[in-house]
Amino acid sequence: MNYLGIDYGESKIGLAKASDEARVAVPFRTVLNDSGAILELERIILVEGFQHIVIGYPLTLAGEEGAATRAVDEFIKKLSTLSLPITKQDERFSTTASDDAAERNHAQAAALILGTYLEAHPV
Repeated sequence: MNYLGIDYGESKIGLAKASDEARVAVPFRTVLNDSGAILELERIILVEGFQHIVIGYPLTLAGEEGAATRAVDEFIKKLSTLSLPITKQDERFSTTASDDAAERNHAQAAALILGTYLEAHPV
C-alpha cells in the first residue's frame, strides 16, 4: 500500500509518502492551500498511486478538539471526494518536533505524522 501523509496548514499543505515495502516516511512536497489545492492533491494521488491518506489531527495538549481540528475536519470533508481511506493521526508531538526551523517545514511535519502512523501500525 502507498501512503500519503498530510500536514494541513492555513496557507500550505505538507505532503509525505511511504509504502508498505519501505516503511519509511519521506517528505515529498508542499502544496499551496488555495482554491486549487484539492484538484492538485487529486492529480498527485493519481500520478503517485496513493491508496491511503494519513492526515495530522491537531488536538490540544489535553487531547481535546479545537479550532484547528475543526479546520482539518472541513478539509477532510473535501478530501472525501477522492474515495480513499483517510486516517486522522494525532500530531500533538510530531509537529512540535519539526518546529526547529524559523518557518515550519510542512513536508517534514507530514513525514513525522506519517512515520508516527506507520510505527503504530506495523505490517
